[in-house]
Amino acid sequence: MASSSQIDLSGTTYCVLTGASQGIGRAIAAQVSKMLGPNSVMLLLARNKEQLSQTASLCESKNVKVFYESIDLSKASLLEMNFALNKSLEGRRVTDFSTSLIFHNVGSLGNLAVDTARMQDVPELREYYDLNVFNVIALNTQFLKLFEEVEDRVVIVNITSLCAIKPMSGMAYYCSGKAAREMYFKVLAEEKKHIRVLNYSPGPVETSMIDYVLAETVNKNLRDVFNSFKNQGTLLKPEMTARKCVKVLLNSKFSPGEHVDYFDDE
Repeated sequence: MASSSQIDLSGTTYCVLTGASQGIGRAIAAQVSKMLGPNSVMLLLARNKEQLSQTASLCESKNVKVFYESIDLSKASLLEMNFALNKSLEGRRVTDFSTSLIFHNVGSLGNLAVDTARMQDVPELREYYDLNVFNVIALNTQFLKLFEEVEDRVVIVNITSLCAIKPMSGMAYYCSGKAAREMYFKVLAEEKKHIRVLNYSPGPVETSMIDYVLAETVNKNLRDVFNSFKNQGTLLKPEMTARKCVKVLLNSKFSPGEHVDYFDDE
């Protein structure tokens, strides 16, 4: 059952967004920044500092103070995560914010040049899971610790994929990582029913991911699927899926930890 409480970002809001340097992350950051009320704070995280700066320039306004930190979430320590969070909160109390929001958008595709039946490089798998699962969980935990006394104001959005619930030939890294990550957030939502948790699947989006798949995959079926997306003009613009994500969030009709896709009825 969906929660009856509306999510309102028009008050003083604290918002963290990972993978904010380009694509879906940048589009969500720009969209969310328009909704935030006076004295709000945004923290943008990604590896590329120059591209983060460009995202920050799209978000800064009289209502929003934007911080950005170059951080590699495949390797980041808990100390680094806490430093970034605390730096953006300097001079503020967690009780100052009517909503505390985090978007877990960071993600990668993994090795597409190896057949699923031939996957055996454990260090490579570990690095993939560090970025896409383990350090997502670790960052989320640091966020929850900071806002523990106002947990009922916390909103968590995990950017997931149809691949989390439906196998895609040629994408064993990606599908298994997305599935593990989504289930973690579903369990969290089950345990912490007063925290609003959304698993949002953005649909097929026109990003650098498409070209990467076509360049790297050894799987013919996967190549055909992504070629059809490209040739038929069915790819979504990042701004389109960002608007839908924010709309789903503000409508607040999703159940705890629910997987909501771009194409789902509203």
